[in-house]
Amino acid sequence: MSSRIVMSLVLIFGIGIGSIIPAATAWWFDNNHASIALDSVNAETATTSDVLTKVTYHFEVEPGVLSVVEGTRGAGGRVITRLNIQTWSKEMLDMAPKIELYSLDEVQSFIDTVNETLWLEKKGMK
Repeated sequence: MSSRIVMSLVLIFGIGIGSIIPAATAWWFDNNHASIALDSVNAETATTSDVLTKVTYHFEVEPGVLSVVEGTRGAGGRVITRLNIQTWSKEMLDMAPKIELYSLDEVQSFIDTVNETLWLEKKGMK
């Protein structure tokens, strides 16, 4: 056999194997995990109940104080904490009341981000 025929056969087998194996593994994964999917009736009720029970957090700014409030903006809610924000920049103070967060970890991350930039500015690193 000539080298061109051998190379052609290797190329054809390589392309065939390269396209069959990913398709087979995807089918196998879908076939084994199909029982986890919700049916349409349960999916509709699950998404509705998830939306209703989702807790959100927002910020309320008063002179020198930032309050973290549980619930949607305008609906009131339980005040989680109050922070002294006299050293925060005007841009952060303007942005904070517009933000809606979905966990206390996100709230803490936002506060840490603001405080980190303030710390770097004070140390002259930025």
